[in-house]
Amino acid sequence: MALKRKAVAKASAKLFKRSKGKASEKKIEEEVTEQEEPQEEQETQQEEPERQEDEIGEKEKLKQQEEQAAAARKKELKGMGAAAIKELLASNGLEMGNKADMIEKLLAHEAKVRALQREHEAKMRLVVVRKKEELEAMPASDLKDLCSAKGITGVLTKAVRIEKLLQLWQQDDGVNKGLAQMALEKRQAELAAKDKAALLKLCDKVGVEAFVKEVMVERLLRHELEAGVFARPAAEQQIKEEVPVPAKNGDLVAALLASEANRKKEIELKKQQEEVAANKRKELKSMSVEELKKALSKHKLEPVGKKEDIVEALFQVGIQEERLAARKAELRAMGKEELKKLLCSKAIEATGGLEAMVQAILSHEAKAREKLKAYGVKVEEVLAKKREELDARTAAELKQMCVNKGLKVGVGKEDRVERLLEEAKKDGEIDKVLKQQARSSRREELLTMDHVALRKLCSKAGVDALVKEVMVERLISHETEHSPAAADSTEPLAKKARSRK
Repeated sequence: MALKRKAVAKASAKLFKRSKGKASEKKIEEEVTEQEEPQEEQETQQEEPERQEDEIGEKEKLKQQEEQAAAARKKELKGMGAAAIKELLASNGLEMGNKADMIEKLLAHEAKVRALQREHEAKMRLVVVRKKEELEAMPASDLKDLCSAKGITGVLTKAVRIEKLLQLWQQDDGVNKGLAQMALEKRQAELAAKDKAALLKLCDKVGVEAFVKEVMVERLLRHELEAGVFARPAAEQQIKEEVPVPAKNGDLVAALLASEANRKKEIELKKQQEEVAANKRKELKSMSVEELKKALSKHKLEPVGKKEDIVEALFQVGIQEERLAARKAELRAMGKEELKKLLCSKAIEATGGLEAMVQAILSHEAKAREKLKAYGVKVEEVLAKKREELDARTAAELKQMCVNKGLKVGVGKEDRVERLLEEAKKDGEIDKVLKQQARSSRREELLTMDHVALRKLCSKAGVDALVKEVMVERLISHETEHSPAAADSTEPLAKKARSRK
């Protein structure tokens, strides 16, 4: 309707042009345009319900056609013998039954085939329309270049160029390729709508690797970094600080006297410990070198250095054994419930009775001490390397570095190096270097592991290492590779059904 009215308006404009000449042409066109604009708005509003009515009309028409076709086919089938009907059912892969049931099954199957055929034809039409709209949206220059590339030459209108390009596209199996692309997009949308758990289950079912090794490694590293795995190990706190008991009823004098009594006890205890330590050293010094070496070897330690060094090593071993015995006694005195709380706070897994829990805590603390000791060795290694770098610099450069860090410049090169090294330990520079080294080593370790081991680590740590887009892409590739017919299902199902007969 809108096109007809526009055509009428333009035709009227042409008639007016002939009678009034060029002077009035512009005015007439403006009047016609002004008349067209409100008309177009009204026509647009009218076209929407008209379009809906057309769709309803088409559906009703299609429904009537289906009912008529079904009625005619049912009449035809009733006139056929049972053997012929059974042959039809067998060719379509349908189950047998009595004649009435077989007819109903066959009618339902044929109705489904017709519906699928109409759906297929609608998709084909949509593919062609999309391609036509794509070409129509191209600028004239681009369209001309495309025609030249396809061997289409000559002075042609845009409509003719589009027509010829569509013909070439159709000859190049463009329709079937478009249908395949449409099916692929539909499947991608279906998979993308699923959650990660459903996609993982589907991947495991068809044997598709859902995980990417590099992603698992990086996400595990990030989890461990956030958990403080690569940070400086903390020393296990074993000594309980005594909290002063507040004086009752504000008796400050009594509180001070009690505090003084405790202080004297601590001084006396410290004095006794020093006397024991002195006697122990004296006892060790009285031993021969061979006796010292044998005593040290019992603790699975190699004697290094002079007699004084061996004596000091044995003395330190003795102190550690005494501390361990005191810690064990302290833990045993805590009782099961307190030990369970301590195990939980340290995330230590232990089963069994009191002795098993005590041993688990002692093992955990021993490992923490070993980690701290190993970390100290690494700190010294980094400091030694840092010292070499600083020694290679000039005194003036070192002075400027001290100034930049707000340090005293000192009087010599050695002073500046020591100040810079001390500052590196304080400001965390050494810790950052060691953290990076530990993370790099851990990355190399994880990369040597297989997918199964990495998946177990991720599951245990609660790390989500799945990437939805990767799973969708790999499932699509798998389905395309193993079911090319399904991926490129461009043949109408009605033809497929007939081909099986």
